[in-house]
Amino acid sequence: MFKPCNRYLLIERNMKSEEESLIALPEGAFNTESRYEKVTISGVAPDVRPPIAVGQDVVVLTHMIEEVEFDNVTVYLVLENHVLGIVGDEYGSE
Repeated sequence: MFKPCNRYLLIERNMKSEEESLIALPEGAFNTESRYEKVTISGVAPDVRPPIAVGQDVVVLTHMIEEVEFDNVTVYLVLENHVLGIVGDEYGSE
């Protein structure tokens, strides 16, 4: 169990598996990484303000996601202010 602090959000990334291509291209020939990523919040620091909450899907800047490894565990964190928006039915109809 990992509890984030200092306005950090613990997130679950929706990693896409890379499909193997039949055509060999030089590495980096195409930039397939998106600037933005939809992630699910699995933990929030006590000082994070609503409406951000556990279980929500949010869009964040991909390059701001921090990968932290310790004790053979990897967690992904992002700061509260790097959340661009909340994704969901209750937010899509405004």
